[in-house]
Amino acid sequence: MQNSFPIKPSAMSDDTTSLETTLNTGASKMLAVQALLTAGVGLAFYVYQGQLAAQAALYGGGIVMFNVWMTNRRMQTAAEIAKIAPGKEVRIFYLAAVLRFVFAIGFFILGMGWLKLPPVPMLIAFAVAHLGYLFNGQYKYVSDNEK
Repeated sequence: MQNSFPIKPSAMSDDTTSLETTLNTGASKMLAVQALLTAGVGLAFYVYQGQLAAQAALYGGGIVMFNVWMTNRRMQTAAEIAKIAPGKEVRIFYLAAVLRFVFAIGFFILGMGWLKLPPVPMLIAFAVAHLGYLFNGQYKYVSDNEK
């Protein structure tokens, strides 16, 4: 059977593959893990405290997932700017950190103040969704025996 691709895979430039690996920050895997954790917490609150508590938990987990998505976008922008003007990407990292805090506080104010969601389920889901960073699997623990 003959290959139907017009360009052979070996003919691809190294620039394309390096760009793909540079922009792969693991955000999609992290979002999937955080979505599962958030859904689990939301289901637990739904079973034990009802619909409003479940909505608050889903909202709290959604705050974390929004922050991950936004940070991933900033990382992609920083990678592009680093190619054009090395050193300027640091501003984007600082901006991403500041925006994470601003949006998190703003969403909490919106959720607890205007939407009148209960704060405890929201904060618990927010904390549990942050555990997605630990379960992401991007970083491997190396024991002293393996060194």
